[in-house]
Amino acid sequence: MLLQCCSREPGSRPEIEKDKLVDMLIDIHMTDAYLGYQGRFGKWPKHDDAESAYGFILEKYDVTPAQFMNTMKYYGRHIKEYEQIYNKVIERLTKYQTENDEEISGNNQSKPKT
Repeated sequence: MLLQCCSREPGSRPEIEKDKLVDMLIDIHMTDAYLGYQGRFGKWPKHDDAESAYGFILEKYDVTPAQFMNTMKYYGRHIKEYEQIYNKVIERLTKYQTENDEEISGNNQSKPKT
């Protein structure tokens, strides 16, 4: 009886820790942006390239495709928690964009005008 009350049902919690998931989602969005950027110049990546890039992200974080999908299913049922995670993702991506814009702006100002 004690085992029954204390055992977890599959999907009763996410398989990937929140901070790790935030990092993964950031890498996924950065990869999406890179692949999309290539497409703007008529160089759409082959399916294998995209699959390899996303596979690398899973490998980098030592996460299986099943763990990632189960985690996404969990958050599909727990939207408020997922919103909190995505708020962190958006916050960090916005910070990266601001830093990048400042760096580009600084580089343009230091170049002599011709």
